[in-house]
Amino acid sequence: MTTFPGDHWPGVAHFQLTTPVPGGRVPFTYGAFLPSQPPETLDPATLARHAAAIAAGERPAAVVLGWIDDRYVEARHEERWLVGAVLDGHHRLAAYAAAGMPARVLLIARVGGGGGADGGLEGLAEVAAAYGCRD
Repeated sequence: MTTFPGDHWPGVAHFQLTTPVPGGRVPFTYGAFLPSQPPETLDPATLARHAAAIAAGERPAAVVLGWIDDRYVEARHEERWLVGAVLDGHHRLAAYAAAGMPARVLLIARVGGGGGADGGLEGLAEVAAAYGCRD
């Protein structure tokens, strides 16, 4: 996971996956987690505590509310984003990023029947299947 790149999502500090998410039917599905608090306000002591736990082999999970966002770049290039709003776990995500390790995330999303714009439910089902997720 990359820490807060400003060049991929201008003006919004965020966590972004370094490789595409498996299971997408468009050329690639990218992943980004948007923090609900400014990353520069993270408490260094809490960050250090989570970093030590991760280094010791623990895998604390962040809780993220997720959805699929299908969009066209310059009205020509289709891309799909698995977007998540971090509900809890900002320090954990930052500690994983600093360690260069994939983060453990509990993604909360609606994948059942019903509507959904831009193929969002279908896209979540595809990503969930790729990761072997269950209802």
